[in-house]
Amino acid sequence: MTTITTAEPKDSYDYVIAGGGTAGLVVASRLSEDPNVTVLVLEAGADRLSDNRITTPGLAMTTWDNPDFDWQFMTTPQDALNGRTVAHPRGKTLGGSSAINMCLMTYPSKSGLDSWEKLGNKGWNFDALQPYYKKFHTYCPPSKDVHDLLALDYMDETLQGTSGPIKVSFGDFHGPLQKDWPETFQRLNKKLTGDPLSGIGHGGHSNPTSIDPKTKTRSHAGSEYYRPEVKNRENLRVLTEALVVKVILEKSDDDLVTAKGVQFTLAGKLQTIGANREIILAAGTFQSPQILELSGVGSRALLEQHGMESVIDNPFVGENLQDHAVASLCFEAADGIPTGDILRDPQIFAAAIEEYNTSKTGFLTAGTICSAYMPVVDFLDQGGESELSELPDKYLSRNAPSAFPAQQQQYEVLRKMLQSKDDSSIQYVMVPAQTNVHAGAKPSQFLPPSSEGNYMTLFAALNHPFSRGSVHITSADPMEKPRIDPKYLSHPLDNEILARHVQYMEKLVATEPLASLLKKGGRRIPAGKHVEELDAARSLGPETVMSIFHPTGTCAMMSRELGGVVNERLIVYGTTNLRVVDASIMPLEPRGNIQSSVYAIAERAADIIRQDMR
Repeated sequence: MTTITTAEPKDSYDYVIAGGGTAGLVVASRLSEDPNVTVLVLEAGADRLSDNRITTPGLAMTTWDNPDFDWQFMTTPQDALNGRTVAHPRGKTLGGSSAINMCLMTYPSKSGLDSWEKLGNKGWNFDALQPYYKKFHTYCPPSKDVHDLLALDYMDETLQGTSGPIKVSFGDFHGPLQKDWPETFQRLNKKLTGDPLSGIGHGGHSNPTSIDPKTKTRSHAGSEYYRPEVKNRENLRVLTEALVVKVILEKSDDDLVTAKGVQFTLAGKLQTIGANREIILAAGTFQSPQILELSGVGSRALLEQHGMESVIDNPFVGENLQDHAVASLCFEAADGIPTGDILRDPQIFAAAIEEYNTSKTGFLTAGTICSAYMPVVDFLDQGGESELSELPDKYLSRNAPSAFPAQQQQYEVLRKMLQSKDDSSIQYVMVPAQTNVHAGAKPSQFLPPSSEGNYMTLFAALNHPFSRGSVHITSADPMEKPRIDPKYLSHPLDNEILARHVQYMEKLVATEPLASLLKKGGRRIPAGKHVEELDAARSLGPETVMSIFHPTGTCAMMSRELGGVVNERLIVYGTTNLRVVDASIMPLEPRGNIQSSVYAIAERAADIIRQDMR
């Protein structure tokens, strides 16, 4: 059923936004604060803001691989992963991926954001962006009991947002695994060195979440940036189940291209809406480049291959794809230590739903997820400083940069970050439940518990990958999904870095108090897998690497000579009024979960657009 979330649309709007997800709704909400501006949002998914699978934090994974909520993207077979394909859940609903993710709120490093400016984007650095990380959220401090339980002394409240739409909190439901995680790192002399929001902290800690502590519901772009007072603005229209087909482009005599309108399908009919000022693509890392290519912006050779006219020849549209490749190892929990695996029992699951619905307590309130930012320098043997120098020299010299012009500069930036004791090359994430990628590539296959007993999963995610992939159309049909090829671990330095962090998992699980929460000699997934030796650790990547669902970079903000698609004002090269605002503009992937950075980019983009409006 087609849902028109406000009144019927007009023939044209000042701003037309393709995508009602994390970034699109931020921009729409901010632009429509001006009553003299008209804004239209076109969202391919349905309005499911009241669906309990979105509102209930602990039901997030029930939306994955469900076509009502998820685009169900899959990669091509990955050579370095033994030919496995990898799932990429992406939100297909109002709120986008912020409506279906795990609510984890993490923040990038100072060096990671500063690297964007080093690649030529003046004014895109940590100091310039930090106000926008505060602007999008309101921090809701926990009770003293939760503060002490989770060792939250690291939180610097002066850095936190105080009036932003997204609620950030720690929740009230926490088990022994969450309690003992920070202390385990302290005993390893890896105590968190500072609030990650400061841009310099690394070590083990409990993460805040995007959950409203009053209602115990998910706080996301759909619920907050499209709250009732915004929805009721007369100058804002949102159409759901409206799939953007292409942007209508018109070339002038001076070869500059103007975006005149958008074609989209609604209720099976092709329609056109005009744009008086600008068109903004906020369709995400996979679909913003897809829309550009369908509109005639991309590689001329690719477009002609599919019988399409080339309006702007830019072969770097869809290139520079980066993602946090994540390896995993599951450990059986000690008797009496509850994990999410107990929800496999239908009666327990039903009881958990009843508890949440009646009192907003229990498992489904989804307490904090623990993580740790760690530098690779911590894990090298004695004499490791020379090894840390030799590793990049060995692999970066042997693997010459690809045809992507900026790659050499990107690698130099990444090399310095890798060799710094203040930067983190990995993010460990501890999830109190099991996963098994050998059960299948789709979330509906690898998420349900496949082994008896309760488990904890340790994930090791590469913060700054060297591998580069791409996403491109496979035909002129907008209904066909693009070809997604992240080329995970295709650069051998990625697996060398990953392996050294994987080895450290053995030290983590052998250290108290975490060690006592795991069954001595207990089972593992993959079965019997031990990674003390470097060769064994190297094998875990190809065996288990999947996505942690943070794809970026395919409409990179860089100079056109370096392979950029948009400039520092986020305008597509060769056009006068077509912008991209989403994770695809990130020239280098930041550490950790990217939803905070998407919110910050969108908040800043709204300011840029309003500045240019004048």
